[in-house]
Amino acid sequence: MALSFSSVRSLGDELFWIEGRPELAGRRVVLRLGPGGDPVVISPTGLSLSSRVHEYGGGEFAVREHEGAEVLGVRADQALVAFRPGAEEVRVLLEATEGVARGDLRCAGPLLSFVQEEHVRGAVERSIRVLDLEHGAERVLVSGRSFYAGARLSDDRRRLVYACWDHPQMPWEASEVWVASLDESLVTSEERHLAGGLRSAASHPTFVADGSIALLAEHEGWTRPLLIAPDGSSEVLGADEVEHGGPIWSLGEDLLVEVDERLFAVAQRGGVSEVVEVSGRASRPVEVAATARITLASLEHALGWIGATPASLGAVGRLALGDGASSMLPLGPSTPLAPDQIARAEPMEARGVDGRSIFALLYRPRNGSLRGPDGERPPVVVVCHGGPTAQASARFDPLIELLSSRGFCVVAPNYAGSTGFGAAYRRRLEGAWGVADVADCVELVGWLAAEGIVDGERAAIRGSSAGGLTALLAATTGAFVATVSWYGVADLTTLVATTHDFEAHYVDALVGTLPEAAARYAERSPVNRAGEISGAVLLLQGSDDRVVPPDQAASMAAALSAAGREVTLLSFAGEGHGFRRLDTLVEAYRAELAFYERHLCRGAHHGGL
Repeated sequence: MALSFSSVRSLGDELFWIEGRPELAGRRVVLRLGPGGDPVVISPTGLSLSSRVHEYGGGEFAVREHEGAEVLGVRADQALVAFRPGAEEVRVLLEATEGVARGDLRCAGPLLSFVQEEHVRGAVERSIRVLDLEHGAERVLVSGRSFYAGARLSDDRRRLVYACWDHPQMPWEASEVWVASLDESLVTSEERHLAGGLRSAASHPTFVADGSIALLAEHEGWTRPLLIAPDGSSEVLGADEVEHGGPIWSLGEDLLVEVDERLFAVAQRGGVSEVVEVSGRASRPVEVAATARITLASLEHALGWIGATPASLGAVGRLALGDGASSMLPLGPSTPLAPDQIARAEPMEARGVDGRSIFALLYRPRNGSLRGPDGERPPVVVVCHGGPTAQASARFDPLIELLSSRGFCVVAPNYAGSTGFGAAYRRRLEGAWGVADVADCVELVGWLAAEGIVDGERAAIRGSSAGGLTALLAATTGAFVATVSWYGVADLTTLVATTHDFEAHYVDALVGTLPEAAARYAERSPVNRAGEISGAVLLLQGSDDRVVPPDQAASMAAALSAAGREVTLLSFAGEGHGFRRLDTLVEAYRAELAFYERHLCRGAHHGGL
């Protein structure tokens, strides 16, 4: 039903990565894949690796050569641990400490670098640290900024490169890349700013073979690879008007790697991700199966990758640079669908009433069971991505497959604010969250109806997290007869008072700063507009959600009920921001499908899961 994967790493010619397994109650295990073999779980029984840095985590492990492979990881309690592949012994390197989280692990010989987050007396402090694995000594390398990501030590352990940014900015708007020199005692000196700044983001730095530093930086409105030579000269790489990288929601992702002195990057085109080789101002697409959530790894004379594909929840593969031989293995449970039965994303560009572009991915129904006796057009479900500066991506999605197989048309908007379409498109949401995104969703349905693709009178909208706010506000327009929100934002004022530190000022740019914009916060909060919502509403919420606390769903349900609207709230004990358990996912999908069938299918019943 679902699979999460992250933090692909390499050692020699082997790939390692983390998978979150719903059938193991969401436990996150490490897998290993050698050339020509099958993936093998190598974690000790019962061990789950999970970072809580920035709440979204990432970079939960690293691998090094030390009399064979050794895995260094962040245990769920945030202790740093080590183990050998396939062995049961777990060695604690740094004990868990209350209020401390760790993540973004990287190895350079006997040194393990990581980001540490400390919650002390109501404040949050972060630093880049290093642990000497031979002597057990821990040292702070860099501190004083609000956030850190992508820290890398050079092979000679004489330089440190990293990204950082400060409140109230988010990383895709104002992150910077710095490099620092280190002496033999690992004391930092000669820190130098390389790229980025206010409204000019830079991220994902890495050292390359000739001593240069490659990174991603905004250039003329597009995030592009940038190569900075040892003498300080720089060169922008890749094709014009192509977006590379993406928002730093999770740590530890590699979107720019060097293999055999060739540089590879992840590029975004119309909601579809691809791998490209960049050289000078040219980009050459590399044939890989993944189309979303791609992260890269450098192998011996080969490029490794992990990502989502149109036909599988995930896949891992390698591309040999010598002969071009490519291999790919799907991850997660196999789908019972034949390749020609899978709904495929069609990138599309609609036009708003003012002529503006609205980008989206369209999934046509795979049967005509909902068209009716006169061949009428199918109902449509609009799927709003989270973020809201995230992206709808062309990947296999069990919910989309479920809806498409039942005869629903599905459209996933990349509305104003979405990444992957340049800075100007992303910045259309500044001050306009809950307005520009809602208008794009409503006008997209109208455009699809005018084109004869969907029945605009039978439209539903659903969203998760920030997408839940978009969906709930769109329900006030009268364009939708049913609305679903998974752990969605309902009250902006209480959200900014209760959400975690990483996003504590996120809404400043999207809506306005408080207290000056208090009236706007109230007007953009769905909980205050329950009486305007038309149609039925289904709310799904995890009880342990720290990003969008459970009170958001509870207050929304109470407001809808008080306004006389049809509302159902399903709460799942032990779930956080993003459901991980198999039983939760099955129950949630079953409830959502039944909800759409009840409200969009004119009384027809088409079965369950």
